[in-house]
Amino acid sequence: MYTKEEKEVLKILVQTIKKLRKENKHSQNVFAEKTNYEREHIAKVETGIRNLTLKYIIRTSIAYNIPIHDLFKDV
Repeated sequence: MYTKEEKEVLKILVQTIKKLRKENKHSQNVFAEKTNYEREHIAKVETGIRNLTLKYIIRTSIAYNIPIHDLFKDV
């Protein structure tokens, strides 16, 4: 189980990644191709059905060529 604080961090991180995807005008399909995930996996993460993993965060950082710590700036 996650604490309330941990859930909030995950929520903010997901929102940050989703915002980055949308700022780049990428659909979930394009993001899935860039990160080598299935689109369904992306949808489940964005809706909170699945949690983020470190692998997901690393792949996002690589796909958008940004430092990992930038994804945590709003946390």
